[in-house]
Amino acid sequence: MILDNLFSSPSQRSSIESPSTPLTGQNLAEYFGGDMAISVNNLSAMQLAAVYACIYVLSSSLAQLPLGVMRKQGDNIDVAKDHAAYGLLHDEPNIWQTSYKWRETKQSHVLGWGNGYTQIIRSNRGELRELVSRYPWETDLVKNGNRWIYTNYDEDGSRAIQLEDMIHVRALGSSFRMGKSLIRQHAETIGLGLAAQRYGKEFFEGGGRPTGLVSVKNTLQKESWDRLKKAWEASVQKLRSSDNKTLMLPADLDYKSITVPPEDAQFLETRKFNRSEIAGIFNVPAHMINDLEKATFSNISEQAIQFARHTIMPWVKNWEEEINRRIFTRAERAAGYYVKFNLAGLLRGTPKERAEFYHYGITDGWMDRNEVRALEDMNPRDGLSEMLMSVNAQPLSQLGQPKEEEPTS
Repeated sequence: MILDNLFSSPSQRSSIESPSTPLTGQNLAEYFGGDMAISVNNLSAMQLAAVYACIYVLSSSLAQLPLGVMRKQGDNIDVAKDHAAYGLLHDEPNIWQTSYKWRETKQSHVLGWGNGYTQIIRSNRGELRELVSRYPWETDLVKNGNRWIYTNYDEDGSRAIQLEDMIHVRALGSSFRMGKSLIRQHAETIGLGLAAQRYGKEFFEGGGRPTGLVSVKNTLQKESWDRLKKAWEASVQKLRSSDNKTLMLPADLDYKSITVPPEDAQFLETRKFNRSEIAGIFNVPAHMINDLEKATFSNISEQAIQFARHTIMPWVKNWEEEINRRIFTRAERAAGYYVKFNLAGLLRGTPKERAEFYHYGITDGWMDRNEVRALEDMNPRDGLSEMLMSVNAQPLSQLGQPKEEEPTS
């Protein structure tokens, strides 16, 4: 997608060929080179710091969450380390990636391209062997007769992949089959940020090179007009490659500087506002991409909780449901197998907050002390698995029992 210069009007662009129209340096640069246009695509958008930061925060946050295979049997829930999916999802999905890098890469694909693809490799007997990452720009969903299949083409050739053999995580989009890239949905907002970034780069590289107004003293014929264009183009190119910032003009032309300082053009305000807008698009708290202008110590703690609940949790649910329906057969799902992301790390409070949480859990009788030790990565101790009650925090086995009389001397 190409975004034209955001600071020139359609009337200026359409009338630039008319000798009677005053020429500005900006319009001439646009006419001669066309290099003022901003290209917004999945790769160029990553050059904008706010976009890169949002994608990194979301991808790394989801990738760092522990991911395991669980099995629920009756009232008991156990870690299913004996299932083939456990090693693939928890440790190493393929020879090139760890579980962290696989999820980080796939989530970045979902955010940048709208779709993240992972092919499930099974043996002839249907056993899980490998989870292979597929690039979104090399993968498509096509209809073959009455059946939908995924097609993939890379350096090793082309392949057709059945629906049940592809983990397809999608971003929000109008289609129920495919997701849509957040970058393409908000190309204009990102393009404004790239334009402001380019402006700042060129302003400082050029030593604050001003724009100006070029006016013609006399009427120009077509041949004179052509000579003017060539002379101007040569002058502008020489100006860019030279330390001399004086613009040499052909005869019978007037040049009037109309420099607008960046602060008067609200350059910094534009960049700040654009950064905040991009954070909103990705639903990332501004302080997490280093925008601390309106952050305080108290609301940052609350925003961290909001980030886990309202930003990461929807993505976690998206991933869990897609993995569950592709990794496990219907029989396995009926037997209680499922995958689970552990968000405890993101919601982990301060030592004081955790101590209060554990205290209420123990004294109210819904958590034992060895469970607390496990959450704190400590080994269990004998006698600490017995539940306590809030009545003097005594063991349940002693509740209602007569107290032993103290021996008399």
